[in-house]
This record gives sequence, structure tokens and C-alpha cells, in this order.
Amino acid sequence: IGSYGLTRLRVLTEVIMLWIALTTVTVCLWLFMPKLPYMKVVILTAMVIGAVVFWVDVDTVVASYNVSAYETGLLKQLDAAYLATLSDGAIPYIARAAEIMPGAGNVLNSLEPNRWNDLRDWNIASWLAERVLQQILAR
Repeated sequence: IGSYGLTRLRVLTEVIMLWIALTTVTVCLWLFMPKLPYMKVVILTAMVIGAVVFWVDVDTVVASYNVSAYETGLLKQLDAAYLATLSDGAIPYIARAAEIMPGAGNVLNSLEPNRWNDLRDWNIASWLAERVLQQILAR
């Protein structure tokens, strides 16, 4: 992560590793405390971690971290082409990267937010992405 930044796969892998670590600790505690309902704890932690992952927009977190790390110097290079493969939540961060990194501007020109056909397709990330792209086109 320190060399190449975050990716969606790295985030999800670390979440699974966190759940496995919690499961391992729970089973170890169960060995010493047999009355501990370890399976309920394991299932509950899986449900909580799953709900958090479903609720948080992982693509936005990845783009935010990578651009911020590049700005602060933690990352030596930023893969703007990878950021373009993420969902609409990454577009505002790609726009921010385009201001400090020339190559990101080329990627930004090829992006178009997901258009919604009806209310079920609408989300805040696509709405913000459309606003950012409209502001860039207006310049």
C-alpha cells in the first residue's frame, strides 16, 4: 500500500483478514471459556463487517486515500488510469489529482458519469461526479 496505494481488492482483502483475526481470537477465547457462544460472535462480526463494507463506498475511499497520499508525498506516483476504473465516487478525486498531476487530466476527459434513467439509478456519488464534470466542461 505504501508503494502502490490502495486498490479495491486490497481494501476488501484487509477487511476479510480483519474478520479472520477476530474469528481466530474468538475461537481461542472459546478454548478457555467453553460457555462462550463463539459461533454467534463469529456470525455477528461477519454481519457487522459486511454491513459496514456495503454501506461505505470502497471506491471513494480508495480514490480519496490515493490522491491524498500523493499530495502529501506518501505515494511517489499516482495511477490515474486505475482510478478511472473505479465508480463515479472517484471522479471528484481524479479532478483534484488533475490539478496537481498532468496525466490525470487526460483520464478525466474520457470519463462520463453513469447516467440514471430513473430514480432507482440515482445516487449521491453519480450526482457529485456529474457536477464535477460539468464544472470542468464549463472551464
